[in-house]
Amino acid sequence: MTGEDLLLIKDLKARVAEFMALYESLELKNSKLNEEILGLKKQIYSLEEEKVKLGQKYENLRMAKYYESGFEDNQIAKQKVNKLLREIDKCIALLNK
Repeated sequence: MTGEDLLLIKDLKARVAEFMALYESLELKNSKLNEEILGLKKQIYSLEEEKVKLGQKYENLRMAKYYESGFEDNQIAKQKVNKLLREIDKCIALLNK
């Protein structure tokens, strides 16, 4: 081997080492980003659950307000109660299956 060949091999080794270091760096960054994505997905899931709970609380408050308002909104309150009863019946039917 000539001196030029040795320089080429040395240069190739340096480039391979550089690429390996870059690859490891990118792998680490990718791993961190995947962890961040997982954390954000968990956060989205918990916020969606909270949204559902708050929606249910809102409906309950609206229902209570209908009952407080007296006879003028009686028809709406009856419809809401009937809707709730139908939902309960569906749940019971599913549990009995």
